[in-house]
Amino acid sequence: MMKRSCTRFATVLAVFVILALTFRAQAQTSASTVSTDTDAGRIADLITASHVLANEGILDSFGHASVRSAKNPNHFYMPRAMPPALVSSADIVELDMDCRPVTPNAPRLNGERYIHCEIYKARPEVQSVIHTHDLAVIPFGLTGEPLRPVLVQAGFLPPETPLFEVRDAYGDAPVHAMLVTNATLGHALADKLGRNPAVLMRGHGDVVVGGSVKEATVRTIYTNIDARAQWAALQVSKKIISLDAAELAENARENFDADRPWENYKQRLLSHREH
Repeated sequence: MMKRSCTRFATVLAVFVILALTFRAQAQTSASTVSTDTDAGRIADLITASHVLANEGILDSFGHASVRSAKNPNHFYMPRAMPPALVSSADIVELDMDCRPVTPNAPRLNGERYIHCEIYKARPEVQSVIHTHDLAVIPFGLTGEPLRPVLVQAGFLPPETPLFEVRDAYGDAPVHAMLVTNATLGHALADKLGRNPAVLMRGHGDVVVGGSVKEATVRTIYTNIDARAQWAALQVSKKIISLDAAELAENARENFDADRPWENYKQRLLSHREH
């Protein structure tokens, strides 16, 4: 009887120890996961993305990127009005959903910050917004030829990327301009984006969104590559083959790894700096 009681006690103790160790491991894993997605980490990625996209010739002197705050989803971070290639941590400004800086005496802000705040308001799942003046995509907003997903790596794009026409947003207003410098225009742009990952802007460029800075950056790069590939194909034939519905449906499974191109383009940036 004594031996049986000792055995039962040892079994219960072993189970308790296993459960305690499992709980501790899960808690450590959860803490690790939470700690890796911080505002500091997101800002670091935002700075890297600005430099990478400038290095690839996709962000020019006036393009800009942003990231939603991990701590407060109703805030986001973006650089002050400056060239993306020169962005540092000292240049990052925190803004609210009305596109107002959170802290007083903020530096001069990007006039087109309304692109970002209106998309973040409309799309809670979006964590990063990138606006470029990419020359590769601009012809597809001028010619009536829609941008299509012709490359497997660009299968995140819809069958036809929507086009934002700023004239439609202005309607009968007496003054028309091209830049998205107020909430009304930003809201109209967010409406045209809809649930898509990208929207073209006639004579202006594009806006690309993602669930992280990495994803938005990789999507921006492959939107550029896709546009260049489609343009080259159109010089050969007006009949081009783009990804069909079945191929697009499988694309998320086939192209799930944003880290590989992210690391590749980071290395290209480092190599460029070394030379």
